[in-house]
Amino acid sequence: MTSPKRKKIKESKSDNDIETVINKILLEDCDLDVAILLRFRNHLQHSKDNELEVQSVKLKIEQRVITRLLCQYEAMESEKDKAIFDILFLLEKLYQISLRPFFPMVWGNRAKDNYEKLRQLGQILHTKLTADQVLDYLNPKLMWNTLLKSEQTTSIKIPEKDSSNQFYDARFILRLLATLIDDDGAKMNSRKFIDVNALSLAFAATSFVSRSERCIAYFILRRFLLHLTELDADSFPEKCLYIYLLQIFKNSIENPIQRLPHVVAHFFARVTKLILHPEDPVYQPVLSFLLLKPNIDIQNVPEIYKLHRSLANDLYVRQNLHSWIVLTLQNTMITRWERVFLCQLFVMLVTHVKDLYCNSNHDSMDANWRKTMVYKTCQMLGNKVCDELEKQNDDAKSTWLPKLKQLLCKDSWAGSMEACDIRN
Repeated sequence: MTSPKRKKIKESKSDNDIETVINKILLEDCDLDVAILLRFRNHLQHSKDNELEVQSVKLKIEQRVITRLLCQYEAMESEKDKAIFDILFLLEKLYQISLRPFFPMVWGNRAKDNYEKLRQLGQILHTKLTADQVLDYLNPKLMWNTLLKSEQTTSIKIPEKDSSNQFYDARFILRLLATLIDDDGAKMNSRKFIDVNALSLAFAATSFVSRSERCIAYFILRRFLLHLTELDADSFPEKCLYIYLLQIFKNSIENPIQRLPHVVAHFFARVTKLILHPEDPVYQPVLSFLLLKPNIDIQNVPEIYKLHRSLANDLYVRQNLHSWIVLTLQNTMITRWERVFLCQLFVMLVTHVKDLYCNSNHDSMDANWRKTMVYKTCQMLGNKVCDELEKQNDDAKSTWLPKLKQLLCKDSWAGSMEACDIRN
């Protein structure tokens, strides 16, 4: 058992340690050292159950400490930024130090002027930044990279040590968006919220492993829907389309805070961007797909075959649907029905391409060269489909393999081409 005297000495030493750390944090003429931040974070974690330590820390944490941390924060996935996020999280959640006086929260060197005015004028006289001004802090490209790389968790897998500044910390960004749409949502520019990929990130975050992050994502989506319903249509012409998209999403959710498949969440994230670009070739087919019924079967990822039927011609130019079908057929996880459907779709696409080039009346050298290149491409992909069909005796093989071999025969493409070269 520790004697009272030794206990008092230990507490005094701990006070001195934390005071030294705080003094180093407050040094304005240098960047914060990661080792100091980690030391501070570890102290907060180890002292959270000691009431005397908690009270001691609360007395030492003043406004300058918080603003210093925020001005050194870049909201990225670096070790330094993660340590600062953890410190702020611990201070608010376990030490009951309110961060609301700093809302809306901004970060980095450009935030210094805002926090200096807050210090000089006080919370009552200080003019807070608007939601639109805070959204200007966000880089749309970094937001998109973040939702792409986060995939199924908020813990981003960073391939290289120096790439941590290419991704935001999704935990912080989600909480920031929640405060913006909760406190100042009525005055927020809806178009800007979408343009910086904030709405897309919220959709993508519904596939995160962490329940708390998904909860924030669902909160953002719900509040943005309420924000749109109260909005004047003249100020945002696409209002009705986004309300419809959010209603479809809401109707598709079966359980509270449900974790969606990654593909489904990103489907909604991408449609969010597509709605603002009606000139896009896939705009009309995707919206037609969404109008089919008031909800989407989220276990059908997301009813992708209906979507492919309507998008086939557009996606041939944009995404090379032929190659996608080959890769999908090589995936052993697909069902027999899916194999039959994909083989049928591949034959239809090649038939369409063949008719397009073989029925042409142009007999120039350039036209013949293009016809040859198209045929060789279809032959290369078709041979791969034939290989996959040969592996199993099913309806796909018996029905579509003979038709595909006949379709890929050179004689059927042009009389001037040499004899059929397809493997039997």
